[in-house]
Amino acid sequence: MVIIFIGPPGSGKGTQANLLKEHLPNLIILTVSSLLLEKSSDGSIFGNQIKEKMDKGELIEDNIVNQVLTDKFTSLKGEDILIDGYPRSLKQAEFLNKLLVDETSKIVFNFNVEKNILKERILKRSQIESRKDDSVFDKRFDIYQETYEEILNFVDKNFDLKNIEADNSLESINIEIKGFLGKL
Repeated sequence: MVIIFIGPPGSGKGTQANLLKEHLPNLIILTVSSLLLEKSSDGSIFGNQIKEKMDKGELIEDNIVNQVLTDKFTSLKGEDILIDGYPRSLKQAEFLNKLLVDETSKIVFNFNVEKNILKERILKRSQIESRKDDSVFDKRFDIYQETYEEILNFVDKNFDLKNIEADNSLESINIEIKGFLGKL
């Protein structure tokens, strides 16, 4: 089974991924941002280029993100996987569709939250976690909004898409997600 969480920064994707892992202990969470953070701190020229873009709030080129994800995904073939925060562009969505062509069970959860609620969440998170990418929230949100509709349209046509109102309580969101997964 492959589960995909998409939504704007601060929409609760990571929190819900961790809650779902408590329910499905064998679930492997692939967070593209963590994979990129790991690469950005390895001291390589390639890693430094990724770090510079992330610090400015810029999106990493699709081919780089796709390669980082593919390397990890192929090493986990046959496992239950949750991909958190990907795709972030139409090219990534198209690539993901090809990558998952042989997967029989795949579902995408789209996390919907109002911008003002997201901004509050990001400010709280940045105080707790000191994430550099949170300091450029407005830029990250604007980039997300630019690509959101085309990604959603593609995902809706090619995947089992479930929309989640992610401004609800953590518990109710988690129950809703588990309910959808129980129907698979």
